[in-house]
Amino acid sequence: MSKKTAPKIAVVISDLHIGSTVALWPEKYTSIEGVPIGQNSIQKWFWGMWLDATRKWIPSVVGDDPYVLIINGDCCEGVHHKSLQVMTADPADQSRAVRQVLGPLFEKSHKTYMTLGTECHTRNDEMRIGYDLGAEIDPETGNHAFNELNLEIHGCFGTVKHHIGTASCPFYEAGGLGRSMNNEINSAARAGMRIPKWMCRAHRHVHGVVTDGFSTIAVTGAWQGLTRYGHKVVPSANPSPSIIALDWRGCQRGDLPRIHEKVYEPKAKKIITVS
Repeated sequence: MSKKTAPKIAVVISDLHIGSTVALWPEKYTSIEGVPIGQNSIQKWFWGMWLDATRKWIPSVVGDDPYVLIINGDCCEGVHHKSLQVMTADPADQSRAVRQVLGPLFEKSHKTYMTLGTECHTRNDEMRIGYDLGAEIDPETGNHAFNELNLEIHGCFGTVKHHIGTASCPFYEAGGLGRSMNNEINSAARAGMRIPKWMCRAHRHVHGVVTDGFSTIAVTGAWQGLTRYGHKVVPSANPSPSIIALDWRGCQRGDLPRIHEKVYEPKAKKIITVS
């Protein structure tokens, strides 16, 4: 592909947690045993947001221009902390459900990159899913999912990693992003490595973007509500699914991208009125 038509947009999604009873799940799925597995109420809500994000929002942002797709970890739920909140405990079913959800996006993107999420969720499933769907290969490992994705788009170098420190208090969310961004910059400079100008992270389930005009860090929100484990460790959290697009169209080579964000308000909680 020529430089004129090379992708100048990166669409980033993370933390789908497909397989969790409180996360994204395909509308029509039949297990490998031939059993239909439907959606509960919160999954129907997530599915509606997913269709809006993938069928309306992405086309409205990218138009007819080519883009790369980045799936930044935890695309499936696994069975973490011995959780019973799973649609199916079979890794083959969870992986197949992920392929059913992500397949259409893979087909539309110019290239797709996957990163490895948290091992207690995804095991090595992302490598297999990436292989099945044709994700790009990590040249260092030969796998179809990256521990760390170092990517240059339109002359602007950035890093994509799933993990970042979490924050149980909203007051510390932005500060945590700023610290992570500057830690990444300082670590690269100290090691004599190329310094990233943009960074994408996930894992903390809360959307956020921080920039100082020279560098930018963006974290995508999770497509999962609070599990029982989540109610224990972050009881005040209200996860909001989100998707971002890094857009270098109209920018000079090496410039920071414009960031398009779509953040969905959490599903409203039912209120019981006594009087």
